[in-house]
Amino acid sequence: MTLIWSAVHGSVRYEARMAARGRVLWLSLLPLTALAVLLALSSPAVTGETDAAGRVGMMVMVVDTFAVVGLGVALAGRLTQHSRPGLIDVLDTTPGGRTTRLAGVLIGGLAVSLAPVVAVVVLLGAITTVQAGSAVPLGTAALGVVTVLVPAALAITTFAGLLGMLLPVALARVLVVAVWFWATQLSPSIVPVPTPTGTVLSPLGGYQAVAWLGVPELWADRQRSGVLSPPPDSGSAVVNLVVVLALAAVFFLAARLVMALRANGYGTGAGA
Repeated sequence: MTLIWSAVHGSVRYEARMAARGRVLWLSLLPLTALAVLLALSSPAVTGETDAAGRVGMMVMVVDTFAVVGLGVALAGRLTQHSRPGLIDVLDTTPGGRTTRLAGVLIGGLAVSLAPVVAVVVLLGAITTVQAGSAVPLGTAALGVVTVLVPAALAITTFAGLLGMLLPVALARVLVVAVWFWATQLSPSIVPVPTPTGTVLSPLGGYQAVAWLGVPELWADRQRSGVLSPPPDSGSAVVNLVVVLALAAVFFLAARLVMALRANGYGTGAGA
């Protein structure tokens, strides 16, 4: 157990430093985060919300929509750097197994890249708390980080990492953006194509936001109906949360499988 913890801790520290030094992280994340803050502070849909806690909840959803996708763009190439032919054999000589190493890679990169996004949400919550004279908005911001931002970030990061192992990283980054907005914003009422938007399969976390952050119901079911678009309440919010975390686990395990196949000579690196 001590060996596993040491391996994870070492991988997290190394990957955190490498992610912080990467230009792609800051070039993709900071502009999108700034855009999210601008929209959160200027959008009539947000500023027009009279309830302070609900206004913070809306801010969380705006940040989640535009900033989190930057994490996927920035981290799409992290896993493929550890799965190149020859390098896998070298890394296998280090303490800990491949699963431990991959977990450290994802946790380290995600911890650094998610930090400014979380800081922005907490700051917005703190400002609203001061304006409202109540601690509830700050609590809403913290709850939004745990139930909306972190699960969404895990889902898009593991998906981007897997995609980066299967495709050239530049193409993977483009597809990550396209898939994110397809799964979170593309409504069938606008474009008649199948999409998880408005269902418990969407990684955006709209059901949690409606049930626990006080945002309008539209963020959850997008006026859809059916078994995958139940009425937003605590039960459907838990289902949405579990589904998103399960998707992240599936993407992670698929990436682990790809690495195992490459180690056995069944694949080659997609390139950085």
